[in-house]
Amino acid sequence: MRPYRVEYVQLRGWEVDITGLWLAENEDWLLLRYIPVDYVVDGFVLLAKQHIVSRKPQKGQQQTEQILRLKGVQQVLPPDFRFSDTSSLLRWTEEQYGLVHFMEEETSAYFGWLNEADLVHFWLDTLDPNASVMAREEDELPFVFGEIRLIFFNDDYSQSLKLLWQHKSRQNPLLTSDN
Repeated sequence: MRPYRVEYVQLRGWEVDITGLWLAENEDWLLLRYIPVDYVVDGFVLLAKQHIVSRKPQKGQQQTEQILRLKGVQQVLPPDFRFSDTSSLLRWTEEQYGLVHFMEEETSAYFGWLNEADLVHFWLDTLDPNASVMAREEDELPFVFGEIRLIFFNDDYSQSLKLLWQHKSRQNPLLTSDN
């Protein structure tokens, strides 16, 4: 395993760097413990290397690394994690964490469950910010596996949405995408 190191990653077309504690990588993906702000660690993020422009050190990197060590943040892979193709990684995150959470662009995140897929495209039943399910429409355009830049998992926001959806579903078992 590589030495304890915080990475600052610039994605093509994005203004904000993605920051995290390096865990592992292969030729296609980089896995980090996600640091959304300052010293807060929130789940994991997989970055598609084909969209990475640069990986650079930042001023204060050593301080961040020191604080993460002092907090006891471990440089450990998630249980049962293995690198694979995008489709398999999305399915793994859904199986392990109850839903998928990914980004194609800096301004839009998607949450939900895989509905259907072929070798290039996939469709989702999406979960909106109010934890309402929007089932796949027949004429809905698919997502393209190769356009995914980030896959998040075990982060607070997606786990909170999942809990809210589960709570709403228990209160109203007939809850549909129209509610």
